[in-house]
Amino acid sequence: MGIEIRLERVEGCRNPPAGAFLVDSKWPRGLPRSALAAGHWLPRVMPTDELVAWMRLQPLRWATFCDIYWADMGNNPARWLPLLKAMEQGELALLHSGEPDEHSPVMALKAFLQQRYRERQGEKAEA
Repeated sequence: MGIEIRLERVEGCRNPPAGAFLVDSKWPRGLPRSALAAGHWLPRVMPTDELVAWMRLQPLRWATFCDIYWADMGNNPARWLPLLKAMEQGELALLHSGEPDEHSPVMALKAFLQQRYRERQGEKAEA
């Protein structure tokens, strides 16, 4: 059981789907502000540039990077709760820049959200 989280590059995206959220810290050129619903830009949901740069120096730091990022996210639910709520409604697309390789920040965000979704579904099943 799970909800698919689609990852879509923002470059060239003119008509984002209804459940799309922009997760980049800066608004991209070429995307009109009216393209997203109000509240669908979350500029603080991704890890800091410094943390990403630290991880990129040595890909073996990936697990530690995720631990640091996810701990920060866990302490700041207001940053990611809109994404979890969109998942519960059945559709979530993350608009981002860059390539989503296996060690990219957007993949870490996706894994974090999937885990939180599973935890939430487990809590609902127990209630």
